[in-house]
Amino acid sequence: MDNATGSTVTARGSGYRIERMSQAPKDTRSAAEKARDTAGIVGSLKQEGYVPTPEAEAVHNQVARGEITSEEAIKIFRDRALNRDTELTARKRRPERA
Repeated sequence: MDNATGSTVTARGSGYRIERMSQAPKDTRSAAEKARDTAGIVGSLKQEGYVPTPEAEAVHNQVARGEITSEEAIKIFRDRALNRDTELTARKRRPERA
């Protein structure tokens, strides 16, 4: 049984025992370490063919500023990918004549 305070209530014999939920550890890396890690990830993606677009960078910047959540950004990227896939599939079905 969970409650809103983040603890778990467990039945124990004749009573209940309340256990605190552990919190995720805080990110203790410095800004330079975070930037290095991010640059490494982006470098790996570029090596695999990822090309950052201004639209994608704008979404990433909105997340960084706290204007939207990561979940909202994932939904935006997922919707864009589905739209792009739909367009590509439609082009394959009816090829343009030269």
